[in-house]
Amino acid sequence: MYLPSSSVFASVSRHFDEPRVGDAVLVTVPAATEGAEPVRLTAVETREALHGPGSDPQFAAAIWKEVLRTALSDFTPHGTGKLLVIWLALPRLTGTVHRVCARLRADRSDVEAEMVMALLEELAAPDAASRVSDSSLIHAARTRAWRFARDGLRELPSTQIERVSQDRALTASVWEADAPAEEGLDVRVDRPDSPDGLCAPLRFRVRPEHLRKGTFTNTDDETRDRPEQHGPRKKRRLGRRAGTRPVRPAGRRA
Repeated sequence: MYLPSSSVFASVSRHFDEPRVGDAVLVTVPAATEGAEPVRLTAVETREALHGPGSDPQFAAAIWKEVLRTALSDFTPHGTGKLLVIWLALPRLTGTVHRVCARLRADRSDVEAEMVMALLEELAAPDAASRVSDSSLIHAARTRAWRFARDGLRELPSTQIERVSQDRALTASVWEADAPAEEGLDVRVDRPDSPDGLCAPLRFRVRPEHLRKGTFTNTDDETRDRPEQHGPRKKRRLGRRAGTRPVRPAGRRA
């Protein structure tokens, strides 16, 4: 079974690949018959008994019961009880990871992380001791992975926003090609006399429909009337005037 070095599952596997961990006795299964000795298993032996070719379903159920009991009673910061549950569940989860990533194009490391979080949340539930089983853990992890991947499909990045500026530029080019030259207005904002503010005059062109009435004043040698003002005159704001803003048709640009 191949696992990428960056995956969560691979990190868990590397932990139990260390001889001092994998060969340590971590599980003690009570005897099935009275008077018999309990069965003590290392981490490696436990996994082989659960997923090996000669696995006994009845013995596997007893192993899972003891593994879960140990994990739920392990409250130490560096305990391996919950980590052992995750490691023993990996063979039943890797197939789901492959299917989720292949069908929904989800990131493998994210899917594995969601599965591990689901396992830990199930073990941390208040009623975990009365309802958690190996089947419920596997079901919760698989469900979490599929839901995460499907939710991710609705969050795929769209290039529509990136094309907005290009679309607007194309629309403006077509409009300018079809529109008469006199309908465009050149706007110039002169630099004020004071050292603050603009460092140079500003020049740009706008469409007449984008100008609100009364916003700009025509100063082409006073040859045109000022725009009509509707309603009462507003009180002019106090403050320094930045400069004049003459407006003239684009067709008259020198």
